Amino acid sequence: MSWMQKLYRTYEFVQNQGLDDEELALPFHLSKAVHLKVVLNDKAELVRAERFEGKKQIPIQVTEKSIKKAGKAIAPHALHDDLQYIAKTAKDYLTIEYLSQIAPKKAKGKGGKKWQDFLIGSDEEKQTFADAEKAKYQSCFEFYEKQLSDWVEFSDLQEINIVLRYVQKGSLIEDLIEKKYFSFEDNILLLGKDDPFSLTIVWAVEMPDDPHSDLWSKSNIKSQWIKYQESQSEQGNKSKDLCCVTGEEDYPVEAYPKIDGNAKVVSANDDTGFTFRGRFYGDKDNGAKSELGSQAVTLGRDVSQKAFNILKWLIKRQGISNGDQKTVVWAISGKEVPSPMKDSFGVIDWDNLDTSAVENEEEMPSETNISGKDWSSSVGQKAAEIIKKKLHGYRANLENHEQISLLMLDKSTDGRMALTYYQEFLPADYFANLDAWIDDFSWYQRHNIEKPNGKKTDKQTIWAFVPPSPATIGYAVYGQALSDTLKKQLYARLLPVIAGGKNMPVPYDLVQKSFQTACNPYANHRPEDGEKIRKANWQRNIGVACALYKGWRARHQNPSQRRSYPMSLDTESRSRDYVFGRLLAVAEYLERTALNITNEIRATNAERYMQRFATQPYQTWKQLEENLKPYKDRLRKDYPVKVSEKSVLTNPLGFLINRENEITELVCLLDELRQSGCELNKPLEAEFLLGYHSQKMAYRNKKNTQAQQDEQDAIKTAE
Repeated sequence: MSWMQKLYRTYEFVQNQGLDDEELALPFHLSKAVHLKVVLNDKAELVRAERFEGKKQIPIQVTEKSIKKAGKAIAPHALHDDLQYIAKTAKDYLTIEYLSQIAPKKAKGKGGKKWQDFLIGSDEEKQTFADAEKAKYQSCFEFYEKQLSDWVEFSDLQEINIVLRYVQKGSLIEDLIEKKYFSFEDNILLLGKDDPFSLTIVWAVEMPDDPHSDLWSKSNIKSQWIKYQESQSEQGNKSKDLCCVTGEEDYPVEAYPKIDGNAKVVSANDDTGFTFRGRFYGDKDNGAKSELGSQAVTLGRDVSQKAFNILKWLIKRQGISNGDQKTVVWAISGKEVPSPMKDSFGVIDWDNLDTSAVENEEEMPSETNISGKDWSSSVGQKAAEIIKKKLHGYRANLENHEQISLLMLDKSTDGRMALTYYQEFLPADYFANLDAWIDDFSWYQRHNIEKPNGKKTDKQTIWAFVPPSPATIGYAVYGQALSDTLKKQLYARLLPVIAGGKNMPVPYDLVQKSFQTACNPYANHRPEDGEKIRKANWQRNIGVACALYKGWRARHQNPSQRRSYPMSLDTESRSRDYVFGRLLAVAEYLERTALNITNEIRATNAERYMQRFATQPYQTWKQLEENLKPYKDRLRKDYPVKVSEKSVLTNPLGFLINRENEITELVCLLDELRQSGCELNKPLEAEFLLGYHSQKMAYRNKKNTQAQQDEQDAIKTAE
C-alpha cells in the first residue's frame, strides 16, 4: 500500500500549504458535476436560479453511504443533490406522460430493461411502475430531510437551517416553474431539452453583510460537516481498528471513493462471483459478509478519503489521459514533475525558438538557391538537448531526498479501476531514466509547427531529433487498426520502457512491426487521402521505426549485440544493411529531383520497390538501377532548372555527377562485402532504415553554400 501512503502524505502536505482549490475535496466531500444553482434569501425564499455552463465540478458534502450510491440504493448527499432528493413534490410530477417521454433514452442505458418493459407494458402496468417510482422518490426526500435535520441540530448553521426550512415547504419545483426555469406542459415537467430529474442542484444563501453565498465553498460548512460525520462514528456501534497505511487506530472505511465515474481502485463489497472464496473464512451465507472486506485489508476512513481525493485531484491537474487509462506522476512536495508519457514536442516552446532552419513542405533538395539558410544548424538537431535541458530544470527544483511517484490506472469495468503500474524514484534516478530514454530512442521525427506571420500563419515542418511519443508509436505500429484497447495496451507496455531506464528494453514485436510498416510506403493509406498525406504518414513511420530499432539495439539483452548509432550520417559504416539503406536513399533523391523538374507528383521507384528491396536487396537494386536511366537523362543539363515555384536547381549536371559518384562508392562497398563472404541478397534488418534515413537527413541538412560548391567541384572533375 505504499502508493496510498504517498497519496495520503501528499494530501497532508497540500493542505498544510493552505491551498484553496475547489477541485481538491476534503474528507467526506466528493467532487461532482453540478448543473443548477438555487439561490435563497435569509427568509428561506427562492430568489433566482442559475444554470452552470459546461461541466462544472465542485466538491459537495457526502456520507460514507452516498459516496458509493448507485442503482436502486437510496443514499442522499448531505446538502447538494439531485432533484428527486431535495424536492418534496418530485413524486407528483412522475406522470405517465413524463415517464413515457424519458423512457426511450433510459431504455438504451445501463439497467434499461425495466424501462423497455415500461414502454411495451399495458396502461395498468405503466401505472404500477409509476407508483413504484413515486414511492422511491418519496423515500429519497424523507431520507434527505431527516439527514439534513440531524445536521442542523448538531451544527446550528444558519445557512443550512434556511435550506432545511425551504425544502420542508416543498415549493422548489413550483417556484422554478413560476420563475420559468422549468415548464409544465401537457402533464410533462420540462427544462428545454434536458430532463429536470437528471440535474444536480446546489444551494446558495444570500445573507445580510455576507457577500459569500455559495454554500459548497464556505469553510465553516465544510468543517462542520466533517465534525458531524466523525461524531456519527463515535456515537455508533463502530469500533476502531488498525489502519494498514498509517499504522494507527482509525474507524475502518466501509465504502471507498470513486475515481473516474463509478470506477473505484479499491472495493470490498464484491461478495458474489467467488471473489473471496479460498482466501478468507466465512461467506455471505453464514453472516460473515460484512467481515470479508476487513479480512482483505483494513484502511482507515481518514486515509481512504484523503488518498483518493488527492488522486482524483492529481489526475485532473497533471495526469495524462488515454481514454479510461490515466497516468500521473507527482512529488509529495507538489513541485512540478514532467510526465514520461508527455509528447517530447510538448516540452519545447516552439513559438519562442529560432526555427530559421526548417524543411519546406515541398521537400526540395538542398542544392537549390531558395534561401541560403544554415541547414546544419537546424534546431531540429538540437531538440533532444533542448528537452534534456528543460528536464534538468525540473530536477534542480527538487531536493535529493524527495521521492517521485508514478502510477498508471486503467478502468477494467464501469465500476473497477486497476492499478497497472506503480514505481517510486529518487529525483536523480527518475531524471536519469528520462535522459536514457532520450539518448537511446531519439531519432528524427517529423513535426508540424505553426508560426504567426502578420495576419496569416505559416505552416512549417521540422525534423526534430527526439524520441517518438507513445501516440506516434501507436499510429506507426498499428495504423488504422489502432483501437482504444490496443492503444491502452501499448501505453502500458511503453511506460516501463520510458521510465525504467536502460535495463528496460523495448518489446521486440513493436520494433519488428514498425519496421514492416515503414518498409511499405502505402501502409494503411487510403487513395482518397492523396499523395501528400501518404508521404507524411510514411515519413512519420520511418522516423518511429528508426527510433525503436536504435533503442532496442542500445538496450539489447545481450551486451555483445548492443550498438549505438550517431544522429548524423555514418559514412564509415561497413554494415551491409546500413549501406543498402544509403544506396536506396541516393536513388530516391536522384529520381525525386528529376520528377520535380517535370512537376510529377508520385512515388518514386525506390519507394514503390521498398518492400521488395527489404527482402531481396541486391536483386532489387539491379532493377532500380536500370529504372534510373531516364531520370538521369533529365538531369544532363549544364544550366539552372526550375524545380518548383520557389526553388531552382543551379547545376543539374553537377547534381547528377555527385549522385552517380555516391552510388558507385556504395556499390563498391557492397562488392567488398560480397568478396569477404557476405550474402548480399538475404533480407535486410531494420538497421537498413537507419542508413536510409540518415542519408536523406544528410541531404536535408546540408548547407546550401557548401552544396553549390560541391556541384562546381564535380563539374571540374568531370572535365
